[in-house]
Amino acid sequence: MIFQRDPPSPERDRRVASVAVVPFDPVPLAPDQARLAHGFLEDVIAELSRLPDIEVLAARTSLSLTSEQLEPRRMLEAYGVTHLLDASVRPGPGGVLVKVNLVEAASGRAIWADRYESPLIDAGAVLEEIAVQVANRLSARVTLSRLAEARHRPLTSLPAQDCWLRGLECLRRATPEGDDEARRLFQRALSIDPTYARAYAGLSVSHFKRWNWRHATPQEAEDDRLSQQYMDRAEALDEMDPVVQVVAGRLQVYRRNFGEGRRHLERALELSPNRADGLMQMSPLWAYLGEPERALEMAAKAFRLNPLHEPWYYFVSIMPHFLARRLEAGLAILERSPPDQIFEQAALMAASYAHLGRLDEARAQVPHFLHAYLRDITQGRPAGPEEAVRHVMDANPFARDEDAAFLLEGLALAGLPTGQPCPMPPVARAADATARFARSGAMWEVDFAGRRAVLPDSKGCADLAVLLASPRERVHCMELAGRLVEGDSGAAMDAKARAACQRRIQDLQAEIAEAERHNDFARTERLGEELDAVIEQLSAAVGLGGRGRKLGDPAEKARTAVTWRIRSAIKKIAEAHPPLGRHLEASIRTGAFCAYQPEAAVRWTVT
Repeated sequence: MIFQRDPPSPERDRRVASVAVVPFDPVPLAPDQARLAHGFLEDVIAELSRLPDIEVLAARTSLSLTSEQLEPRRMLEAYGVTHLLDASVRPGPGGVLVKVNLVEAASGRAIWADRYESPLIDAGAVLEEIAVQVANRLSARVTLSRLAEARHRPLTSLPAQDCWLRGLECLRRATPEGDDEARRLFQRALSIDPTYARAYAGLSVSHFKRWNWRHATPQEAEDDRLSQQYMDRAEALDEMDPVVQVVAGRLQVYRRNFGEGRRHLERALELSPNRADGLMQMSPLWAYLGEPERALEMAAKAFRLNPLHEPWYYFVSIMPHFLARRLEAGLAILERSPPDQIFEQAALMAASYAHLGRLDEARAQVPHFLHAYLRDITQGRPAGPEEAVRHVMDANPFARDEDAAFLLEGLALAGLPTGQPCPMPPVARAADATARFARSGAMWEVDFAGRRAVLPDSKGCADLAVLLASPRERVHCMELAGRLVEGDSGAAMDAKARAACQRRIQDLQAEIAEAERHNDFARTERLGEELDAVIEQLSAAVGLGGRGRKLGDPAEKARTAVTWRIRSAIKKIAEAHPPLGRHLEASIRTGAFCAYQPEAAVRWTVT
């Protein structure tokens, strides 16, 4: 049988590597040993297939090839494999010995090797655990290798996946400058592949970070809106990507939509239960949700699966230890963490020392915390310690009041003035009351959180009434839109227009870079808005796999129309009734399916 490689596609280009797992056993094995070795290789293949960045050759293919066919160059030419993982499972002194080698197919160069030992007792279960470790270490190794290469290539030559990797690296610098650079890289990725969900997720994270850092500033509302808008787009494009689900979960947890955040995090675990980076990213979120012991288990598993992890693992695992009251262990981790990775790092150290009765060490951290607040949050604007404490409490979304009180008590013991900061935002408290959304002639009367407003009738208000009447029920956009004209009106954007959009994106990116060099912030912002609009226009005209959408697609017509009119109605509601506007912005989901998904139940009367 002759196999033919698939042609390049945006989906294939999003993978970090394409891997074939192959046996390496120059000495024949006994039947029982051969079965054990074969089972181990299948476990490794299964684990690699669950990692979203890795494409893995099916076991039926890779485990049936001859030694001649497994030569790296031939595998590259025949199957497009970028890496070979050869593994052997053999009897060792006192147990089973596993050896693995990762080979770069193009060069034949070994870029990683490792060995593991398992006792004979319960060897099957231990080998399953080793398979998970091998998969994570392989993923980390090939990702670092590709990122190192991408750093030395000009931006214009990078594929979308490399732009994502470099953008993620910029986000982890935890600086406003790094976030700005990350946004440019994610926008570049979308100019190459407008359906790349992770690039939208990356844009959401960059705006989320600025929103979470810059509370009570004019930019806050806009960053909040953009963060949710980009996240909705990412989910609409690929809700099966665990990376997208983790980002969505984090956004909802920090918005205090704890039920919705929990749903996304559970979904991410279903999709990829053994991805080390994902487990570590979710760990503090589960701690905020009131499950610190579960969070600690995830962090420990991530450390075990990826011992060659990046430094951010340390500071991300601090909050689970603090909320689990494992203060000594948390401080030990902080000592290994790079300094100033998060602005409240010294505040957590001060609170931990204070709860342990080490008050001198606690007070010594207070100046470091206040300096970090002025440097990272106010950017030099004078601010007192009361404001810094309020910001810490506001920036950490504790689902349990006792967790917020534990941090607040520690800060007070360290000598910081705590006042009476509120651990929960007003929107979450208002959601416990009854509410009304009623049509009255050509108007809609709304009562929410003790406040009334009257709105003109619109299709968007009618759509909202349907969703509010059935909380958490997914309603298809076609049902909300009613009957649409069938038929195909041709492509939403022809190839010539798409090419023009892509050229304009490149021109705008160059103009933005020039404006930033000259510190022309007004021009930078104006060009950035145009760039976002062009990318959104191109993305809306291109479907999955880079195929152009048809104007006559009824579902696409309905999705576009319903999304626009619901968002327009929410915007008008926010002008007349700001608390309700914020609540709906956080709770209404639009797309192919629409839904009202509040964090806390609201008893709506809809008439």
